[in-house]
Amino acid sequence: MSGDVTILGPDAKPLSPAVRAAARVQVAKNRLMASSAYQGASYDHPSFAKWRPGTWSGQSALTWSRSELVDRLNDVARNDGWGAAGTSRLVDNIIGSGWTLAARPNHVSLNMTFEQAEEIADKIEALWRDYTQDVDKWCDAERTKTMAGVLGLAARQRFGPEGEAFGVIVWQDNAPLFQTAIHVVDPARCSNPNGRMDEEFLRDGVAIDGYGAPVGYHFRKSHPGEFFAGNTGLWHWQYVDRETEWGRPIVVHAYEQKRAGMTRGVSDWAPVMRSIKQSTDYEDYESQAAMLNAVMAAFIETPFDPEEMLEAMGADYGNDGIAKLFGEMSAAQKAYYGAAPIDLPGVRINTLQPGEKATLTKPEHPNANFEAFVNAALRKVASAIGVTYEQLTMDWSQVNYSSARAALLEIWRGFTAKKGGFASQFMAPIYRAWLEEVFDKGLIELPAGAVPFEQNPAAWCHADWIGPGRGWIDPLREAQAASERLAGNLTTLQQEAAEQGRDWKMDAQQRARERAFYERLGLDPDPGKPEARSQASAAPPAEPGDEAEEEVNGRTSARRHPAGIPRIARRKTA
Repeated sequence: MSGDVTILGPDAKPLSPAVRAAARVQVAKNRLMASSAYQGASYDHPSFAKWRPGTWSGQSALTWSRSELVDRLNDVARNDGWGAAGTSRLVDNIIGSGWTLAARPNHVSLNMTFEQAEEIADKIEALWRDYTQDVDKWCDAERTKTMAGVLGLAARQRFGPEGEAFGVIVWQDNAPLFQTAIHVVDPARCSNPNGRMDEEFLRDGVAIDGYGAPVGYHFRKSHPGEFFAGNTGLWHWQYVDRETEWGRPIVVHAYEQKRAGMTRGVSDWAPVMRSIKQSTDYEDYESQAAMLNAVMAAFIETPFDPEEMLEAMGADYGNDGIAKLFGEMSAAQKAYYGAAPIDLPGVRINTLQPGEKATLTKPEHPNANFEAFVNAALRKVASAIGVTYEQLTMDWSQVNYSSARAALLEIWRGFTAKKGGFASQFMAPIYRAWLEEVFDKGLIELPAGAVPFEQNPAAWCHADWIGPGRGWIDPLREAQAASERLAGNLTTLQQEAAEQGRDWKMDAQQRARERAFYERLGLDPDPGKPEARSQASAAPPAEPGDEAEEEVNGRTSARRHPAGIPRIARRKTA
């Protein structure tokens, strides 16, 4: 047999050399298209054969998917325990009970000495505490939250289903001290007016300039899912500038730009949605199967076969006879068990027809691999959102000191990065707007030659935000390590205090007040440090009374109302 192969055409004649050459070229092209230098870009592997994701920009991919994606993630946050727990862990570790301001005006740029800048920073911090911890909650436009609550709500949106947080800085003329307030806006309200398609300078509700920088936002006056009688805000939009003409922020928008050109944020939960859904469904199936197995079923069998019984009796057992016999037996069973029911706790009794027999399977639930599957899914979720498996599940049974310490150090870097980004995008614009009002009202007296706020607001707005503490795993060893770092000039008291969520200045002032109070009562202010005890003779202990109360409260007693309320100066109503 010859090794040559002759290919015939439609006319049963051999193909011409030109056609065969063209065929070889096409085969080569097909091979090039099917294979690639990078296996991940090829289509000849079964795993990649039908994987054609398409070419999307960061914003276009989000624009077409955002509504459905956020709705599903919000459903997870409402109805799935792990989804709700993950967002709560992030907010607890990034925001905690709120942030403490540590003002750091740049004294070099502002033509001041370091001491002058520190003195002004102390005044700014005191005014900020009055503003953010106001019991009347004027810092919140809704007047339901202090600044800690505003931060918590915004962070829940930023690190939860929405992946972004919006706020509008408003001016409230009726506020008693500061008119600056923040109104947290649901991200679903930011959209293109009347459902318009994206345009060159309009992307998913955000008006941009030629560089892609936001210049304004379109907010629907009502949430798209808010339905009530007379709600006309569903189809009305309001355009809000990003800032005033002199630079005061109006809209604050916090999100992580994961690709260049993105004008909206996407949640960190998005890549693990499939795992969350599969894990939830698997849990439901296993729970249903376990519940079915838990119901003990009992069957009562009737041993007499109607056909055999009729045949033995020599009776005619046609269709009518069998049907009649079945009917009579069923009626008799119903009457009997109705008059004398069998009732066993947790057992369901079923009566079978004559000749029937129940055959049950014995599946084992939950499946032996159930826990391993769920734990693997939860580890994937924890890794995607930036927490540890133990933090997400609150299962610390497999943790020792070394692994806990390593996990804490790794996760803390992620929390610090998230906190820094959120502070610069959300908290810093609010602080800048408030600080502008403080200087405009003349509440801060500047030293001679200092640069005013309007000339260099960036230098005045330098600040650190002290959040929740990192916590201790082994308090004694870690405290000793901190003391050695301080002794070796490897750290500062400010840094060590901030890592534990403390302000070193406020701690120092409180310690000074405590020492003075102890010394006034004749007590040792350093009971654990004999070498630090005062060498001066202690004054005799004073009787606790009005003087001690005045020392603690820092104020003298005032004439009181018969109901016990002290007489204080009250603001007269207009």
